[in-house]
Amino acid sequence: MKGENGKVRGQGIIMAGLRDSERFVDITDGNRRYYGGNQAWFEWEGDRKKEIVARKAGCGVVAAANIAAYLAGSNPDYRGLYPYPGYTKEDYILHMKEMYEYIPPFHLGEIPLGVWPVERLARGMKRFSASRGVRIRPVWCRRIFNRRNMIRYIADGLNGDCPVAMLVGMGRLKKSAVTYYDGRVVMENMKLHWVTVTGLKVNEAEKTATVKVSTWGGWAELDLDAYLDEWIYEGLLYFR
Repeated sequence: MKGENGKVRGQGIIMAGLRDSERFVDITDGNRRYYGGNQAWFEWEGDRKKEIVARKAGCGVVAAANIAAYLAGSNPDYRGLYPYPGYTKEDYILHMKEMYEYIPPFHLGEIPLGVWPVERLARGMKRFSASRGVRIRPVWCRRIFNRRNMIRYIADGLNGDCPVAMLVGMGRLKKSAVTYYDGRVVMENMKLHWVTVTGLKVNEAEKTATVKVSTWGGWAELDLDAYLDEWIYEGLLYFR
């Protein structure tokens, strides 16, 4: 969806996307490329419990890290959110680990409980940005989400070139196909999982609405009607 920032209307289709949703946060590891971060990359030498919790429950941390990295690359006012010279996997893991200290997931021993409610992500992101000398604020929807205002909220964030953090709950979106740059397509877990929204497509004629998201280092397409099916733990949030 590169270059499709804003709404595009034609034949009942509405689209919105980040200015560079095609690459998003383009992380490299030699010849390999990734579409944003992956919680499976977390590592802490000498702290096995922390590493296990981060790999199992660090999706909210990765969503926040993705948002910070994208904003830093797209707006000079946010440059301090990602101080590294490039987007190598090695540097990105450091970035993710720094974010982890501000948004640690809940856990019981090695049992992961994740990052929730949405306010926890918001508070941690504000503390992280303040530590970098950058001022950002969460943009809240003050109403209970329904199909109409959910689509509008996501579109507003993307139209402002702001990625949207999305917490998937316990409804129908239990698994989804994730595509990687190397051509692999893998069914990955989406239940109680944070992803980062980079694009939106609504087909009014067919009454469908989907989002493109960064997750597990690749990208997936999620059905927003399935997302709304069960509102337990779900949430949406962007920052500006």
